[in-house]
Amino acid sequence: MKLYLGMAWNFGDVKAAREHLKDFKDMSVVIRANNKPDFDLLTKAKCKMHGMKKVRVLDGTKEPRTYHFD
Repeated sequence: MKLYLGMAWNFGDVKAAREHLKDFKDMSVVIRANNKPDFDLLTKAKCKMHGMKKVRVLDGTKEPRTYHFD
């Protein structure tokens, strides 16, 4: 599984988000979007695409990345 952390793409519309998601078709991927507009567009774009069953889109503002140091 690949994990893409803390990305901010600033998509203009759903079509641009779909073009980005085409690269992850039939892959096991977790994408963490750091801003609400990108999260909303990625969620809408994923909705009607085939092969997106294993792709998860996380809202980075509600689920921030935690680091554990010893």
